[in-house]
Amino acid sequence: MGRTLPSTTQIAFDLIAELKPFYGALRLSDQLILDKLFEAIMQHRAAISNAANLLPMEIMPFVILLEERKSLNQIRNELLGLIEELENKFNLLSSQEESENNGI
Repeated sequence: MGRTLPSTTQIAFDLIAELKPFYGALRLSDQLILDKLFEAIMQHRAAISNAANLLPMEIMPFVILLEERKSLNQIRNELLGLIEELENKFNLLSSQEESENNGI
């Protein structure tokens, strides 16, 4: 006997196809964002199929949230690094200025 349930990949493709009218009504900038969300869903197909107690449609928002959280964490870490770099430069400039003032 063959498989009676569609694969997670097929369900994801079906979801994307069902969203075509919605997708088409969006501005291009919004379509590009939605494309990234679709990519995230497709990248996590194996994990989605392992969520046996949930329907793939129920787990897909969690996949999107996961990818958004990863993106936010990356941005946060970059910002913290830049802040630390600026603090170090500020401290260096402050100590140089202090040294010059003491030498007067």
